[in-house]
Amino acid sequence: MTKWRIHAPSSSANLGPGFDVLGLALHLGITLELEPDCQQGFDLELSGESADTLPKDRSNRILAIASEIAGDAVADAHWKIHSDIPLARGLGSSAAAHACGVAAGILLRDGSPPPPEQLFQLVSNIEGHPDNAAACIDGGLQAGSGNSSSWNHVSLPIESVPRVLAVIPAVELETKHARATLPDSYTRQDAIANLGGIASLLAGLACGDWDAVERGCLDRLHQPFRLPLIPGLAAALEAMGNEQELCGSWISGAGPTLAAFVTEKETTVEVAESALAALEAAGTPARAEILTIDHAGLQMEMIE
Repeated sequence: MTKWRIHAPSSSANLGPGFDVLGLALHLGITLELEPDCQQGFDLELSGESADTLPKDRSNRILAIASEIAGDAVADAHWKIHSDIPLARGLGSSAAAHACGVAAGILLRDGSPPPPEQLFQLVSNIEGHPDNAAACIDGGLQAGSGNSSSWNHVSLPIESVPRVLAVIPAVELETKHARATLPDSYTRQDAIANLGGIASLLAGLACGDWDAVERGCLDRLHQPFRLPLIPGLAAALEAMGNEQELCGSWISGAGPTLAAFVTEKETTVEVAESALAALEAAGTPARAEILTIDHAGLQMEMIE
């Protein structure tokens, strides 16, 4: 019997000034092994991050998305899902889950993998914005735009490929809640500041100018409103900005994870000590990881 393996990477969105536009794929991910028309009937195995708290039936997000596409074929399949992505922490867990669900649904319905562009359009529609979707599907650094009529994205260069430090608080923050804190309008000065920040950030990443990255990795559109949601988050972000071994720092996606570029190979996770201490002092436990950039994007392969 044919089996398929689908792997969707995690991602960090916004990167400071690129609100709902920029996404960067990271090596954490969701891996789904799917056996259609399984003789033993429906089965769902879950492992990894938050596995004990997720539904183990067709209400599971991945299976629910697949059901919208493939209907009852979902109930005849064996599903094995492992996730390394912390749930609701701003590391693209929803985009990866949506990508796996869409890919699996089309596989069950059509018997063959969908093209990346189709996946990108469908996942962006579910997400409502293209930043995490573009990074998850195509990997690397992506800039997305458009709307539900037509989403667009373009791959962007990084001259000296850095690693990324992620400081991950042990609390969940739903995107819907984080987005509800944002204002309905902004001043012209705030919009101009973010536009200038994007230009500096992307130019710096393209040519390896880390001073330009540092200058550009600032935001006035979403971070000031989201930082107060988690005790100690603002102090932790400031602490990361003061570390010479880090370049740029931002709220990853809707948060609460904080991220920064690590440009030196010898830098270890100990560089996060001051940020972790700031969170701990405010009563917010957290952990830190150094992540690599995923350039492959979503992968689908037949394994039997």
